[in-house]
Amino acid sequence: MQESHGIQGSTAASGDGLLRLGGIDYLNALPLLWGLGEAKDGMSMGYHVPSRLAEMLEAAELDVALIPVVASIASPDYRVVPGIGISSYGGVRSIRLYYRESLSSVKRVGLDTCSMTSALLTQLLFREVWGAEPEFVPCDPASMRDYLAGGADELSGLDAVLLIGDAALAGGRYADWLDTDLGTEWTRWTGLPFVYAFWACRQEAVASASVQGFLIERLARAKEAGLLRIDEIVAGADLPAGFDEAAGIHYLGSLIDYDLGEDKLEAMKLFFDRLHGAGLLDSPAGELSFLGG
Repeated sequence: MQESHGIQGSTAASGDGLLRLGGIDYLNALPLLWGLGEAKDGMSMGYHVPSRLAEMLEAAELDVALIPVVASIASPDYRVVPGIGISSYGGVRSIRLYYRESLSSVKRVGLDTCSMTSALLTQLLFREVWGAEPEFVPCDPASMRDYLAGGADELSGLDAVLLIGDAALAGGRYADWLDTDLGTEWTRWTGLPFVYAFWACRQEAVASASVQGFLIERLARAKEAGLLRIDEIVAGADLPAGFDEAAGIHYLGSLIDYDLGEDKLEAMKLFFDRLHGAGLLDSPAGELSFLGG
């Protein structure tokens, strides 16, 4: 697990009566998490990469988690917290594909093991936009960054690599590599934003109206507090290497969107539909079920 960028939090607890929350351990999640802090108000907090959060929620090791949106497809009983998500319209900087020559000629792609949604977006773009059918190989993000910089010989068969989150933000230009921003690619293709994550809950953990109301109010208040304090959050964060405070403020304040409005829901539905149409989902995704609805 990466460091939690200055947020104090405990590992999600069990058996102590606390509602167990899990937050993404990346810079882009900080405005949603900054106002939550460590265990209080009947909740505990733990911080993990997106793929791990999805696993923990599925295994009932968490009650509520900021999960990759595709993790909701396999668990239609999840309840989604309304109005809060992590998305972008166009370039996002933290979902970046590096490749050797042309995208249409790529044969073997390393996918960041921390990723779920971005990994499927990469596969969809190759199949439907770039006209290629490469092999996809799960890889450790640190090894892929070493490979881009001229090391990690064991990855020498890769001619493209996907980095997400802070690993992508810390990446720059690498000799002999081209790169593209997948947020830009999606919006260019569809004209819509792209949603990466939202808060989802196990149904049994939020069965009562009082718990639902508490959770909606608490997470909305944390979001509001975080968005008002982006400068302060960035100043206290453990920023990715080579990523200064001005870049952090621009990233959180201008590139990332934390609302989950109708345009985002439309974009998610289109993403799921196109995944199914491309044979990357076995069955169509169902309708999302929201808390308080």
